[in-house]
Amino acid sequence: MSAPTPAGRGLNRRLNRRHLAGLASLAVLATAFGLSRRRSGPPLAPERLSIALPQAPHAGLIHIAAARGFFDERGLAVTVLPQTHGKAALAELLRGGADLAAAADVPIVIEVLKGAPLSMAAAVASASNELAVLARRDREISSPAGLQGRRVGVTLGTSGEYFLWAFMVRHRLAPQSLILVDLPPTRLIAALRDGSVDAIAAWQPVRHEAELALGSAIISFSAPDAYAQNYVLVGRSEFMSTRGEALRRLLLALLDAERFVQLDPMQAKTLLAARLKLDPEALEPAWQALDLEVDQQQAQLVTLEDVAGWAMARGYAPTQPMPNFLSHLSLDALLAASPGRVTVVR
Repeated sequence: MSAPTPAGRGLNRRLNRRHLAGLASLAVLATAFGLSRRRSGPPLAPERLSIALPQAPHAGLIHIAAARGFFDERGLAVTVLPQTHGKAALAELLRGGADLAAAADVPIVIEVLKGAPLSMAAAVASASNELAVLARRDREISSPAGLQGRRVGVTLGTSGEYFLWAFMVRHRLAPQSLILVDLPPTRLIAALRDGSVDAIAAWQPVRHEAELALGSAIISFSAPDAYAQNYVLVGRSEFMSTRGEALRRLLLALLDAERFVQLDPMQAKTLLAARLKLDPEALEPAWQALDLEVDQQQAQLVTLEDVAGWAMARGYAPTQPMPNFLSHLSLDALLAASPGRVTVVR
């Protein structure tokens, strides 16, 4: 199996957030000239939706849209169902407890391979240098090669595990040489601290919290561009085909949230930190690593196939012909909301 395709596929990404700080003043101008997103005319009949939503920066646009009232402005009554991470949010969706979920591409692909009738409405975040492997120095791990034969804590079946595989491939090490210990994200730091594992694979903000808590006792390894992670808004295919207007309004609200992030990144970051109950400083590494943008890009299909090949090799799903992931993209709502955001060949 080939190594994951680099995140360089995302060449069509719009302006990077790090260069948008100077646009914050435009928010003031927008207010001064009355360029608000509030609608004139009679209110829209409300469309009701429930979203299983991870308490994670990756779902930032959805959190910001809820906090800023963008869903209300678009005629939506959205119920947010908090979850610890994307895999848990997807499980809630599959149990029938939510209409939609936000999750990384890895658990979604695994469920599709197992036969779940899922469709993806849009990517809402991406990152290519967010995850890392953090190892204890007292276990004499000073380079990636030192991980061989070690116990590594990771949340199995998630982007954390896929990154760990990509990391090992990048460093020309056999992934099967690791002893994987399945841990929820909330247990990773404690397990690394008490020594029950030698290392962990973690995303933000867990990565930053571990680095702060353990300091020089650990060493951090990254693998830039080894895995171009997408965070996706997903639902059952039947729901997607019958609730087109609700999805269109939802994506318009997320585009409103994206513009808010671009116009006033400092306020957006402060708002998201409060929503996630994080100190803004703790959110900063994730904020810098993530592109909070709404789109459906052709490159995503290649990543989904890469993940599917890995998932079958890992035994998460039966070996089978590669699915046509185009049939698992629900493009109509985003085409109706902002057609330029869709670059998928169809």
